[in-house]
This record gives sequence, C-alpha cells and structure tokens, in this order.
Amino acid sequence: MSFSPQPLPAPDSQASGLEITPLWDKPLVPVFGGEATLLVRIAAAGVATARRAPIDVAFVLDRSGSMAGDKLALVKEAVTVAAGHLRDADRAALVVYDHAVDTLHPLQPATPRAKTALRLALHGVDAGGSTNLGDGWLSGCRELTEAVDGADEASGAQATRIRRALLLTDGLANVGITDAGELTTHAHELRKRGIGTTTLGVGLDFDEDLLGGVAEAGGGNFQFIAAADQLRAFFERELQELLTIAAAGLTLTLTLPEGIEADLVNPVPCERREDRLVVEVGDLPAGDTLDLVFAVRIAPGTAGTSRRLGLGVRWSDPAADAQRSAEPAAAPLVFADAATVEVTVADPLVAEQAALQRAAVARRVALRLDREGRHAESRRRMHEAVALLAAAPMSDAVRDDLAMTEHYAVFEASAPYAEFDRKQGAFLNARRARGKGRPDDR
Repeated sequence: MSFSPQPLPAPDSQASGLEITPLWDKPLVPVFGGEATLLVRIAAAGVATARRAPIDVAFVLDRSGSMAGDKLALVKEAVTVAAGHLRDADRAALVVYDHAVDTLHPLQPATPRAKTALRLALHGVDAGGSTNLGDGWLSGCRELTEAVDGADEASGAQATRIRRALLLTDGLANVGITDAGELTTHAHELRKRGIGTTTLGVGLDFDEDLLGGVAEAGGGNFQFIAAADQLRAFFERELQELLTIAAAGLTLTLTLPEGIEADLVNPVPCERREDRLVVEVGDLPAGDTLDLVFAVRIAPGTAGTSRRLGLGVRWSDPAADAQRSAEPAAAPLVFADAATVEVTVADPLVAEQAALQRAAVARRVALRLDREGRHAESRRRMHEAVALLAAAPMSDAVRDDLAMTEHYAVFEASAPYAEFDRKQGAFLNARRARGKGRPDDR
C-alpha cells in the first residue's frame, strides 16, 4: 500500500519567494533524554521572476589526450550553445587544461563580440597530455574571484551576481594537486566567498569521489554522463539553473540551547560555532525544495518543561537585489513520560526525509568501501540502507530509492561494483542530497 505524505502546514516563514518550514518528527522527548529529528524544508517559488541576477561562469574544460575525437568536439559545441544563453550583463571565462593550464578567454561581459571570441578560442583547442585538474579548476575560480565589480556598482547595475565554475573531466587528476581532501577544502573556502563549483564526469575513468566531493563542498551539482552526446543537455540544464536562482548564498543557522546537541545528516557543508550550527546551503533555483535533516540529542529534563531551538536564515534575493533574512519558529520540544512519547505518531514527512538522507549516507559509505576493496563491508552498509528505506513511509521517492538500493545490495560481496554502477550510484546520491531524485524527475 503506497503512502503519500500529508500536506505541509502553513510555513512559519514566507518571504520573497522562499517558504521555510521547520518540523519535528515528534514534538515530545522523554524526561530521561533521547533523540529527535528536525526537518527544515526550504522551498523556492516555482516561477522565476523577469528580473534575475547576472551570472559569472567559468568553463573549465579537460583537453587531455583521452578527450580526443568526438568527445572534445561535442564539448566545444555544448559550451558554444550554452554561452549563447548569456546576456550582455553576464560574464564568461574559458580555461582549458591538460598537464598545462591556459586561460583562453578571461572573464568579460558576454557581448556578441565576446561570445564570438569565446567560440573561436574553443575552435583552436586540441587534445593533449595528462590531467592537471586542480590547477585548471583553480585557474577558472581565480577568474571569478578576481573580477572587479566596481564598474557595475558605479553604474547602478545589479550588485548580486551568481558565480559558478563548471569543471569537466573524463579522467583522473594525475598532475598538480591530486589529493581529494585538499581540493575539497579549496572548494569549501571558495564557496564561502560566493564561488560555486559544478563538476561533470564523462565516461568511466574519472574519480567520482573527487568530483562529488568538490561539487558538494562547492555548493554545485555533480553530474555523471556515460556518453558524450549528453554534454549539450548538461550545459544547457546547468546554465538554465543559474539563470533561475531564487535565493543566492543561502545560509541557515541553528542555535542550540544548553543540553542539546545536533548534527546535520545531509552532506552539506556545516560548521559548529560555539552554540550554533551554520549550514552553507548556497544557491537555490526557482522551483527547488531542499530538505535539511538534523539529528538532535537532548539531555534529561523535567516533565512539562520544554526546550526551543533558534533558527535563522539569510540569503540574497536576486529579484529585488537585496539581502533577506528570516527567523522561522520551530515548535518547542516538550519533556513527557516515555509512554506518551512512545504512542505519539511521528510526522510522516519527517520520517520519509530522514530515511532518504540516512540511506544516502549509508550508500555513500558503501560505495567508498567498495572502491577500497572492502566489498563485504560495502554490501552490509547497502543492506543497512535498504532497512532504513523499508521502514519508512512508502512514498514515491522512498520506493524509487529502495529499488535502486536493492540493486546494489544484491551484488556479490567477493567482487567490486562495475565502474558504471559505482559512478551512477555516486551521482544519484548527490542528487538526493540536494533534494532531487532521478534525472528524469526535473
């Protein structure tokens, strides 16, 4: 019997196209303490406004030897088509890399003349040596960070800009910075400065942990495509998302009273700062909904008393070119006897989203264990994910994730996953973390 989540209550905060709704799985906690789950749903209005923030995009393209032939030709075509969607107020840069890095088109306004120059620069790109992914990507980000906005401000143009590096590769980082942790740290720091990163892995030879980690820390998307003929759709879809950002640089702060600890389940950058958790969500496109799941631990208390968490959200509103903030009120957690807590029915939406995010974490660990050769441990974690989903309310999203997870769980524990399965699993996990299902859901 299928289950459809109950309609959401009226959001506690609605401002400038965002609805922010905090929900507990149960608003009660045993007097001896325990755990609770907090869901914060952030939904952007489904229709983009006529006014949008200008975007700065750096195309960072792999030209190593493995890109030779149709692959590189299709990349050139896809980037040319994507750049055609940019307006004069937008800016674009083009960086290509193999063992060496070349900035072929510095960041500049996307006028017709500049787009012609970018197209001509692409035309001259040939496949070459090995893969200096780190320096290539950081060179593209440098174009974005060094952009001077003074002229825009002086002319009265919109100050809010969406900045994103689009990094494409079909291979492994084998020259320059090759450590995934170091690259992820760079992505996180750049995100704090308003520079996002989307990564695209083409074929079956790239490192999905590296690309997925950089995109996650960078607040962008991680995409896997097995065939180069999908490149045009990827670049068009990514540009369309950037052109419809409803909230830019969105940050959520959860303030914890004494006696309460919390962790974010989603793999979204989150820092502990004294009594606060600061979640750097990044940019939210129009029509998207992000569900953040927090695991909350509560110390013992007295029956009838309560604890309340503080919640604050800040973002830039591109439509109004203004800074926004909201303080949606989460219901207090009330201490009660264990029997009362036990018979209280959990909110089905919270139960659904908690299962989806916890299962995604288990799948992610399983895929990493498989790559490390620990296949039996990998399968055990996949079975844990199956159990989490099987116990959740059976919504369409849960049913879809359950079928996908069962596919991975039945693989033999004595052999590794095929590269396609490992990369497809990492890709689908990344989508789930950003509140999306399979690619055909959009």
